[in-house]
Amino acid sequence: MNIPLSRPYWGKEEIKSVTKSIKTTLGTGDGPNTKLLIEKLQKILGVSFVLPVTSGTHGLEMILACLGLSNSDEVIVPSFTMSSTANAVLLAGGTPVFADIERERYTIDPEDVKRHITPHTKGIILVHYAGMPSLIEELLSLAKKHHLFIVEDAAHAIGSFYKGKALGTFGDAGAFSFHGTKNISCGEGGAVVTNNEDLSNAMEIYRANGTNRRDYLKGIVDRYSWVAKGTSYYLSDILSAILVAQMGKLGTINKKRLRIAKIYTHALEKYQQRIILPTVPPYTEPNWHIYAIRFKREQHAVLFFNAMHKKGIGVSTHFVPLHNSPMGNQLHKACPYEANILPLTESVAKTLVRLPIYPGLTDKELKYIIKEARKIISSF
Repeated sequence: MNIPLSRPYWGKEEIKSVTKSIKTTLGTGDGPNTKLLIEKLQKILGVSFVLPVTSGTHGLEMILACLGLSNSDEVIVPSFTMSSTANAVLLAGGTPVFADIERERYTIDPEDVKRHITPHTKGIILVHYAGMPSLIEELLSLAKKHHLFIVEDAAHAIGSFYKGKALGTFGDAGAFSFHGTKNISCGEGGAVVTNNEDLSNAMEIYRANGTNRRDYLKGIVDRYSWVAKGTSYYLSDILSAILVAQMGKLGTINKKRLRIAKIYTHALEKYQQRIILPTVPPYTEPNWHIYAIRFKREQHAVLFFNAMHKKGIGVSTHFVPLHNSPMGNQLHKACPYEANILPLTESVAKTLVRLPIYPGLTDKELKYIIKEARKIISSF
């Protein structure tokens, strides 16, 4: 067999929607499908303002660019994340400061955040890893106490809820990804959400090349002009058409992923002397974007990874810790020695392996994955 780690859940609905967009629109940003997408996201997420963008990465960049960082400002981010999270801070003129993760959700640890707060700290970026919530109450409390902004990197989290509220909507702004590997996908795309009208207005200008294009389209001005710094982050209406169809499948997609997650957990729970299985925090409805197991011994993770690939099963490790990467190491060395110690991040990065999980995974493929996984783990 040849089983990939992930695969988009596209079908005739997406083809029909794209075909209509190609036949009836210019394919440019903020077209009719984008308007439909905004309405669907507002309803699903319960948020006031939605700005579709070209990627989740660009969404983070746009948020940070509009929060007004200066060269001396610091933003605390988890080291266990994609480079996009830290790059957004750098590109906005600030400095990312790396914090450790906690051991159950692999999300930023509030206790470690505390030891990184300085007079230069302006905000915290949360990453809801695998669609599981960060320790939101603790982090919001810290932010309030120290007058910090909270940005949610919700790239993994579309359709995940904590206490009935959508992840990505707790802080000042959140960024979602619709990359080809995500639960909802248009190949490349994303969206930014916020309930802050002033921030939304600033981002509308920023993603329109720094122009007041929206006011022109509303008839407020007779022509639009350059009013601030910015760039072009409009999502093509053709890609929005895919997402409109995808949003109608969100419930089905996440239910199918939940079923697979439950099957994995049931099949592997007897091996918990050797592995650590994912757990769902209280009051959480996850989207199961990722199903990752952690090995208690690093060499077992390596052996499992290699053996599964030999069987044609596309398991994967995940992030190289940012503070250990060539670019991150340059920034991290500037911190006091004590701040450089991120033991959980380094341990998780060496021992975590992701299993294939996507709606199109067949029962035959799932049984094969489990059979081979159990055989390999039993050999340790």
